[in-house]
Amino acid sequence: MTEHEWLSLDEDEAVVWAGEPRIWRIADTVARAVVVTVVAAAVAVYVSLEVDPAVWGLPQYTTTLVWGAAVVVALLQVTSVTVAYLKVNRTDYVLTNRRIYRKTGVLSETVTNVGVDRVQNTTLHKDVRGNLFDYGTVAVSTAGSGGSDLVVADLDDPETFRDRLQEQVRAGGASDGESPPASVADGLDDRTVDALLSEARGLRAVAERMEENV
Repeated sequence: MTEHEWLSLDEDEAVVWAGEPRIWRIADTVARAVVVTVVAAAVAVYVSLEVDPAVWGLPQYTTTLVWGAAVVVALLQVTSVTVAYLKVNRTDYVLTNRRIYRKTGVLSETVTNVGVDRVQNTTLHKDVRGNLFDYGTVAVSTAGSGGSDLVVADLDDPETFRDRLQEQVRAGGASDGESPPASVADGLDDRTVDALLSEARGLRAVAERMEENV
């Protein structure tokens, strides 16, 4: 597994899965930035070729202002795409045999974790595109929570993460040191068991006689 410098594990803790959001998560941001930039450039070109400042009573530097505004718009769109990329690039998900970790942050790091032993429910969300391209989000809920305690978003092949998590939850339940409850008979001696059986036979005989009388 990939080592993560931000991750500090206990001695008996081991990484069983690691992932990150898919880079295509920023596709919508990129598409919007391209459209806005193209529109701003088209407006600047139209003003340069078709608008005569003297005829419209505008300052002679109007064309320069319009091009300057178009450049500012383009820079803002580049910035939005860069920030979106860094958010994805700086997000990591790690599953160990004890906890689920999520690390986020561009200028600073925030690490959130949920204990595997507290996980009560996992929900897989996929929209139409997620079903087509096999990506989705897994929401993790713990006992007593009103919603999702941790969301592992936009994963390629999210079923793998969900299956690994469920394996760890089951493994934790089987190895938590608690023995399964013993049956009632295991805690009774032979004399008590014989007495209970005799009593049961007597009750059955009474029930059969009542049934015959009815």
